[in-house]
Amino acid sequence: MELLSIALLGLAAYLIGSVSPSYTLVHYLKGIDIRDVGSHNAGTLNSFHQLGAWWAILVFIVDAGKAAVATLLPTWVGLPEWSVLVTAPLVIVGHNWTVLLKFRGGKGAACLIGICLALAPASTMIAIVPGVIVLFLSKNAIAGLVAGFAVANVLNLAAWLFNVEWLVLAPGWLQFGLCLFLTLFVAVVYGISIRVQLLEAFRQKSVRRAFYGS
Repeated sequence: MELLSIALLGLAAYLIGSVSPSYTLVHYLKGIDIRDVGSHNAGTLNSFHQLGAWWAILVFIVDAGKAAVATLLPTWVGLPEWSVLVTAPLVIVGHNWTVLLKFRGGKGAACLIGICLALAPASTMIAIVPGVIVLFLSKNAIAGLVAGFAVANVLNLAAWLFNVEWLVLAPGWLQFGLCLFLTLFVAVVYGISIRVQLLEAFRQKSVRRAFYGS
């Protein structure tokens, strides 16, 4: 019965992740499919390019919020802590390959931030600072995300090894391992999506070109 409940919760997490605020807003406000313009990504950054900062902030809040909800669902309904290993990945899968939009969605960065905030709020909030600094210095959102997620994972590892409870709600291998795995998963998905761009950057030996226009 417990396994059935976890499976149903996983399905719920996928469906929650499938809700796409970026697609809905751009379609409603501009009458176009966000996946046909800009970076062709149904996410926060492309929403910023299409609608501006305030709408992009709303998209980010909804995407991060739905992921945080899916991550906290097992605790709310009294299922084992390890159930988050099912719900957290599936909310990103739902976001990236949403059944509502013929399995073409975003890349999962905002969802990953929401998951990390739910599991490790303090370390994630701290990691936002270097992420924002790198963003402004490089003028590149992807570079800022890389820096922020790198710092967050290092802090989560430190919290686990040294049992720093104020950094992570319940320091342990689960929180660290899940955040690290999902960080790598999102990075691989994004890397595959810009593989041609990455190959060209490698040929030109240009890190900046790797993320140009992302």
